[in-house]
Amino acid sequence: MFIDNIFFKKNKLSGIIDFYFAANDYFMYEIAICINALCFDHKKRQFQMNHKKIKNLIKGYESVKKISIKEKKSINILCRGAALRYLLTRLYDYSNTPKTALIKIKDPNEYYQKLLSHNNLSSFKDYLN
Repeated sequence: MFIDNIFFKKNKLSGIIDFYFAANDYFMYEIAICINALCFDHKKRQFQMNHKKIKNLIKGYESVKKISIKEKKSINILCRGAALRYLLTRLYDYSNTPKTALIKIKDPNEYYQKLLSHNNLSSFKDYLN
C-alpha cells in the first residue's frame, strides 16, 4: 500500500487502488511494505523513520488482528526484504524503462536509505521507540 494509491476525501479514506501488486504471503510482509511506504518522513532529501506512524499503523492493525510473538520477531527481516525488493525494482526500472515511456521513474535511493535504516534496528521494540 503506497501513498499514491490511497485516496482521502474530507480527511476520510475514500479509496485504495492497485491491488494487483499486493502480496499473497504473510500479513507481516504487507505490514513491512506499509512501514516502508507510509512510515518515513522525507526531509532535506533524506528519508527518516517515523516511529509514531509505525506505532499508529501497528495499533490500527492490532485493533483487527493481534500480532503474534513470531510475527513480531520477523518484522526487521521483513522490512529489510521489502525495502530491498523495492530498491531492486526501482533500479531495474531506472535502467530499463525507455525515456519516452509515459510513467514516472521513481528514485531508487529512497529505498536504499530505508534499507539502511532497517539495518540499524533489530527488534520489534526498536520500531516503536
